Amino acid sequence: MIKLHYLNNSCSHRIAWLLEELGLDYEIAVYHRLPETSLAPEELKRQHPLGKAPVLEDGSLKLAEGNAIIQHLLDRYDDANRFTPPSKTDDYSNYVYWLSVAASMFSANLLGMFSKRFDFGDYTAYAAGQVALYFNHVEQNLQGKTWLIGEQLTGADFAMSFLLQWGLNQVNAADYPNIVRYVQQIESRPAYQRVAEKTGCEFTMKRF
Repeated sequence: MIKLHYLNNSCSHRIAWLLEELGLDYEIAVYHRLPETSLAPEELKRQHPLGKAPVLEDGSLKLAEGNAIIQHLLDRYDDANRFTPPSKTDDYSNYVYWLSVAASMFSANLLGMFSKRFDFGDYTAYAAGQVALYFNHVEQNLQGKTWLIGEQLTGADFAMSFLLQWGLNQVNAADYPNIVRYVQQIESRPAYQRVAEKTGCEFTMKRF
């Protein structure tokens, strides 16, 4: 049995979305951020040594880290390769590339958010510019494409979804029409919308 430990308004949402797209049966444990700090509650922190969401249990296996969970679910349950390009192709290499970009973009978003709250001295301009650096790259890549890799929805899109939703709060959205269209496309998918029904949580990144 698959169990997802889900924290509201977090990258847990993209994992639940993938589970829904795969049509898998799973149990979900919902945790809410503490109102005074927006941090995760202690019950969630006890689920994994890293103390972060999401956490996925699949039988005796327990995983944290969103990209690792995405790859696990696709390797084990996406037998028809609906969400993974064929191996040893340029599309597959680009798929791996965007998974790596997603990992780096989390840090960029965090730096951008902190640069609005704290003075980093000589590094303030650098920190503040990281979100735009990544957003410009994604915006250009999406030109003429439905998804990051092309016409196929892949694990890279699940990995990047949360980061773009978060980052849109730190940029002028009008400067990034391809990203706005892309995020709206994600949020309009029935499988994505089912997550809110299942968790009872409204997903919004406006506080971040």
